[in-house]
Amino acid sequence: MNDTDPEKWLAERFRVAPNPEPPERLRQAIHTDRIQPGVSRGWAGPGRIFGLSDRRSLIARLVGLAATLVLAVGLLTVVVTRLEKNGPASGVGINWQLTAQVPGVTFDFGPHLASAGGRLYMVVKGSTTEVWSSADRATWSREPGDAAIATNFVLRDTSDDGADGLLIAGETLVGETQTPAVWHSSDGRTFTKAQVEVTASSEIVSVAARPGRMVAFGDHATILSNDGLMFSSLDAWYSADGATWSHVDLPESKDYQAIAITAWKGGFAAVANASLGQQGAAWTSTDGRTWEKAPTALAGFGAAAMAAIGDRVVAVGSTPDDVLGMVPASWSSTDGRTWVESTASVRGPAFMFDDVTVVGDILAAIGSSHMGASLQIAGVPESTAPPTPPESVWTSGDGMTWRLLAEDSSLRFGMNPDTHMASFDGRVVVATRGNNAVEVFSGDMAK
Repeated sequence: MNDTDPEKWLAERFRVAPNPEPPERLRQAIHTDRIQPGVSRGWAGPGRIFGLSDRRSLIARLVGLAATLVLAVGLLTVVVTRLEKNGPASGVGINWQLTAQVPGVTFDFGPHLASAGGRLYMVVKGSTTEVWSSADRATWSREPGDAAIATNFVLRDTSDDGADGLLIAGETLVGETQTPAVWHSSDGRTFTKAQVEVTASSEIVSVAARPGRMVAFGDHATILSNDGLMFSSLDAWYSADGATWSHVDLPESKDYQAIAITAWKGGFAAVANASLGQQGAAWTSTDGRTWEKAPTALAGFGAAAMAAIGDRVVAVGSTPDDVLGMVPASWSSTDGRTWVESTASVRGPAFMFDDVTVVGDILAAIGSSHMGASLQIAGVPESTAPPTPPESVWTSGDGMTWRLLAEDSSLRFGMNPDTHMASFDGRVVVATRGNNAVEVFSGDMAK
């Protein structure tokens, strides 16, 4: 995006002074955003399979009022111009290469990445769940054992099992009834459905493991019989062998929606977003069975992913900004109780951290501009919107100070909710949805 593109676009769209009165459709969108309650993914029933992905539902919650107001007052011209001309200092960047295009893969969920047993795995869900693996990031083959995974399984996340095996987690959908489900493979080739303790209307959204212990994280919806209102609460499932999973409710988790879990020096850490408003919270556990909620409130934070580096656990996502709509933000902790907020530099409005991984002793995060989402809220046709800038990539040695790397035009994914990161063979790997194919990018980390 150059200096003149957004200026010309905004001039054509608004043709008014710097502080115009918002149009009626925009005022209605702002009003709706203010009063609309948060809706858990689990409440949407089978329709959510064909609707918004987890990342898009997060975007809708986060962009909402703040980014729409940015458009309403015509500030984007000033913001983007200043960022482009006087933008933040960037790192040298990662030498990205389009490592592979895996054709013929059609999917609704994924691609989720995990490395285990010396191979990199990619899991996608379309009419069936497909498991692909690679030993070099360039040549991919489908694992025939994935045929055992039920067709009514909804993919949410994948992880190694703490050893050489693979975990694939989500829920099984029968009619409008969903139950948590985990598929486990000790070798990445043969998959067996685990016995998961069932709770009503629950789903697993994230899974993590360390040697000898595996933990899944999710939520469930509860209907209040007296007034018909619903709220969500958090769940965890833990296992020592991947075959049998026991359930536990997380304390003080009413009205929270599960986002992510990661293995960590202290055991496991999980992050969730409040159903109403923009506020996150964190929980920690040594074994996945007994959980403690952190006393620090992650104020204004919308979480997207988690990772652990050294003695620190890090949650990434975004926080509202009066001028930019939202900016990439992270919260980190060394004890699981006290959390510290950090923000990162950006080149344009409505950027957020979308995913994060650890490569050696460096965190790498990827994020995109969600200005397109705010334009959709404002009722602006996609065909008239300014071009979406390339994805941004940041690195950090501690999860607190982030370095924005040089822009790379090859990472132009647009408003793609299906982009995930992983670490493999000392390199950072990104998989995303391409044209009738999964595209895999990889590169050496910048020091």
